[in-house]
Amino acid sequence: MTIKNRFLTSYIGGIVIASVSILAILCIVFYVTIGSVPTPKTLYKTFTQQRSLSPEEQLAYVELRNIAKLNPDKLLAQDTHEKWKQIEKKSLGVVIRRDEKILYYSKGLVEKSLIVHFPSFDTNNIETKGTIDNAGRLYRYIKFDFFYSDNSKGSVLVLKKESSFLDFLTKWGIIIIFIILLVSIAAMLFLNQLLRKTIIKPLENLGQTMSKMREGDLMIDEPLIPTNTAREVQELTANFESMRAALLVSIQDQRNLENNRKELIASISHDLKTPITSIIGYVEGLLEGVAETPEKQEKYLKTIHSKSLALNKLIEELFLYSKFDAEAVHFYFERIQLAKFLAHMVEEFQLYHQDVQFVLNVADDVYAHIDRMQMNRAITNLIENSMKFRKTTEPLCVILEVVVVDYIVEIVVKDNGQGISELQLPYVFDHFYRGEEARTSTTGGSGLGLAIVKQIVEQHNGQVKIQSKLHNGTTVTITLEKA
Repeated sequence: MTIKNRFLTSYIGGIVIASVSILAILCIVFYVTIGSVPTPKTLYKTFTQQRSLSPEEQLAYVELRNIAKLNPDKLLAQDTHEKWKQIEKKSLGVVIRRDEKILYYSKGLVEKSLIVHFPSFDTNNIETKGTIDNAGRLYRYIKFDFFYSDNSKGSVLVLKKESSFLDFLTKWGIIIIFIILLVSIAAMLFLNQLLRKTIIKPLENLGQTMSKMREGDLMIDEPLIPTNTAREVQELTANFESMRAALLVSIQDQRNLENNRKELIASISHDLKTPITSIIGYVEGLLEGVAETPEKQEKYLKTIHSKSLALNKLIEELFLYSKFDAEAVHFYFERIQLAKFLAHMVEEFQLYHQDVQFVLNVADDVYAHIDRMQMNRAITNLIENSMKFRKTTEPLCVILEVVVVDYIVEIVVKDNGQGISELQLPYVFDHFYRGEEARTSTTGGSGLGLAIVKQIVEQHNGQVKIQSKLHNGTTVTITLEKA
């Protein structure tokens, strides 16, 4: 069953259940109270029996009752008829009965109906009030029973025509019920249309969009939502759009990863093939006796050794890069004093590179949460890059300084090396990028150094930026949170 039919069924069922429940409760209450299941007429009679008399009714009844008590035969006298006419001017009716014969009845009453529906004679006058049906019209009455002088039974009634709601229903009940049904049906149709416009139609649009997505079309337009759509449907559509956007991003990321994988495989193949080809060539030269002299043989062996070391380093960096890319490297963060940390690194470099000038500028009270080993690797890669791309015309100077800005710590590595052109600068953090046309290895680099630096810094929830101009040195800034 569709949502639309479920709502429609619930509307109709709610109306029916509520109506039946109200009727059942009323029937039970009246059955317990009066001992019978009520009808419209019995309800009206019960209501009129409990209603107080109006002053006109009370006065007319008292006058006629007194006459009937004191001199009942006087009710038939001509002068008494004048009293009846005065009573009738007050919109009251008068009926005089003797045995089963109606002696007098006011204008507008039907004699035959009075005979049929006249209340039964009650010597004790216990039930003096009630309702009588006269030709389909209901009248409220007050009655007094008595005996004439000849012991015949007599009754006098004072009637009041009720222009009541029940009388109205008696005449127009079917039409009113029909109108109520029409209004109810119109209300249900309106609610159904409103339901369709605010819930069903947006859900259908959403379903069509999902069907298109299932077929692979993710670049579809956002489903149309009317302004008065139900809040839950709006939230569902918004969540769906968020999911679609996330799915698009995920697919784009997957495509980028696939492109990176292909590029990585191509780069690995190129960078591994070059040293292996050189090694094979020099080994074949030795086997075929091309290197005849010991000096030439030694030169061949040194070349094979250097190529093997370069190949081994490339494999190590590739393995490390793959582990970082797969997030398989565990980081152990400590609160480190940056002054001691950087001073120790500078001392190690100065031991083996005395021709390089190192300048350290950092305060003693600056701390950051870092992984000691991985951050050491990142800064080492930056310093080694400075050494690889140094100028041949002047000594290399490497400056390490720490700048504190509010809650941010910036580790700056600056050199006076060859620098990087503006065209190459956006790509230096890409893997296997060396900024060399034929991807030669004259500088001994693998093209993974800065890519590894970026991965390490991002694992520290930091950022790395680079500024450089060709022939004017390079500045790399690592941004971390202050501890």
